[in-house]
Amino acid sequence: MSLQARLLMNLVAGGLLLAALAYDWLGNFAHELIGTAMFGLLVAHNTFNSRWYGSAVRKGGRDLRGWLNIAIIAALAAAMLVLLITSIIISRSLFSALPIASSFGARQLHAQAAYWALVIVAVHVGMRWGMIMTSMRSWLRLGAPNAGRTWVLRIVALSIAAYGVHSWVVVGTGSRLMAEMTMNFWNFEEAVLRFFLHQGAVAGLLICVAHYTTAWLQRLKQLL
Repeated sequence: MSLQARLLMNLVAGGLLLAALAYDWLGNFAHELIGTAMFGLLVAHNTFNSRWYGSAVRKGGRDLRGWLNIAIIAALAAAMLVLLITSIIISRSLFSALPIASSFGARQLHAQAAYWALVIVAVHVGMRWGMIMTSMRSWLRLGAPNAGRTWVLRIVALSIAAYGVHSWVVVGTGSRLMAEMTMNFWNFEEAVLRFFLHQGAVAGLLICVAHYTTAWLQRLKQLL
């Protein structure tokens, strides 16, 4: 499978993760279908990238960026594993026939793991943003980067990041990551699109932070 096809598959998986956050809008059955499809794409993603794991084990982290990359992958695997296990435990549709007792604690942990997964996926993408942009330029036949296009993209990215700071507060991402009880319930009857815009902006903020942090670490390595 080509790199562009894999990137498209990963984009769909990320979109499904965002969609699954809107449980109250989707309803339980659609939520479980979307989650199952996302895990199917996740299995495919890991299958296509299986060589990386062997390489990472052999070489380890050559520098701080390498160790951060391994840590993010490990954290993402842990979050997805928690999501998978809790989704089976609390299932009311696809896996409801299994003799497993559901619990409120498992539901809380499932929701918390979902938001952690969103954060870690965004950081994971941000650390690879340069590679993604290079692949997209090749796919769209845009040629070498130029200063004008670069600055336009930077302004767009920083605008999304700035809105992401606002969105982080609006949707209460911090509270959800800590599984804190909150009365901040989103009214999907009034603003479905705005919910996805806010969640996308939060992801964009984290992608920007991860991308520019990675670039800074790369420059620091070259100076040392």
